[in-house]
Parts: sequence; structure tokens; C-alpha cells
Amino acid sequence: MNRVYVTAIVKGVPPEEYSRYISPMKARRMGRLLKRALVTALKAMEVGGIAKPDAILNGTAMGCMEHTLQLLNGLSAEGEVVSMPTAFMQSTHNTVASQIAIFTGNHGYNTTYAHRTVSFELALQDALLRLRAGLARTALVCANDELTELQQQQPRFFGQLEVLDRSEAWMLSVEPGEPPLYELENVKIIHNKGAEDRAIVQKIPL
Repeated sequence: MNRVYVTAIVKGVPPEEYSRYISPMKARRMGRLLKRALVTALKAMEVGGIAKPDAILNGTAMGCMEHTLQLLNGLSAEGEVVSMPTAFMQSTHNTVASQIAIFTGNHGYNTTYAHRTVSFELALQDALLRLRAGLARTALVCANDELTELQQQQPRFFGQLEVLDRSEAWMLSVEPGEPPLYELENVKIIHNKGAEDRAIVQKIPL
């Protein structure tokens, strides 16, 4: 069974760095979350020294809420004849993982987990199992969500708002690199009837 290492963790990339990774022309077509997610992923790949990971996994509780709301508001106001291809494309939960793959020309394993506050940990668990089984040697695992005004007005419906506004990317590898941040030991998902599921990520410092 392969040992799995975390070789890079990137989050909180400042907007002034975006142009290093995405041209302004391409960025104009992207919503706030998609830009932030793509830049975070590309920087994690750069830091981890992996140009094209074997697997790309994204965890998102709500997806690109800005464009989901634009699409739904348009449909509500104008009916099904409304033409909003940009909003529709960015309203699907797998938009981020797909765009990372398209941007990097990656045709490998690509999936998205959408299970509220443990979405990222489910993606991380999947990546860990694949790497240990020898189905991949490297994996990019991301967490991407954004807060909108509607979510902030309805916290009881949307749940833990603090985890719904972030972009974070981890590079995993069966090779330790120089040096790895951690060895990833296990990811446990604990199901709580009548409450939010929770996750425990077990890491070994190196």
C-alpha cells in the first residue's frame, strides 16, 4: 500500500497574483469563485511541482452561488426562453474541477463531491484511496465555495457559513518530494443523524 504525502497546500491567494496564472481576457468570462479556484489550483500545482496531476477532485457545498442565483433569477423573471450560457455553465457543481482540467489539458480522473460541510474531506478521502491503491500517483484536491448576500441573510438554511467562503488546494503524491508537509494517514467521515456530518483528517507531521 502506497504512502501518501501532502506536498503543497495553497489558500488565500491575493487578487493581485491572479494575472500570473490567468490572462485578463480569460478572467473576464469567469465569476469570482471560478477565478479564485483556478488560481489557487494552479499555484498549488506550481508549488508542488506537478504540471498535470493524475487526478483532480473538488469539494463544494454549494458550487458557484453567484452564477446559480443569476440563472435562477433570470429564469424566474423571463422564463425558460432566457439565454444565459455563462451563468448556466458556472452554475453546475462540477464547473470548477472541469475548468481546471480544461485549462491544464488534463484528461485524467476528474470528480466533484457536493455534501455540504464535508465536501472537501470526501474528495480528500477519494484521492487518498486512489493513491494508496496505485490508481494514481499524484492528485490535486480542492475546496471551493463562495458566500453571497442571500446566504448571509439565511444562515439557518445554509449552515456553517465559515466553511462556505474559501478556496484551498492540496497536492498529494506517493512521492515525498523535498520536503513534504505531511503524510496523510486517514480521512474519517462521521455521520450524525439530524446534524451536519463532520470529518477528521489525520496527518503525520514530517
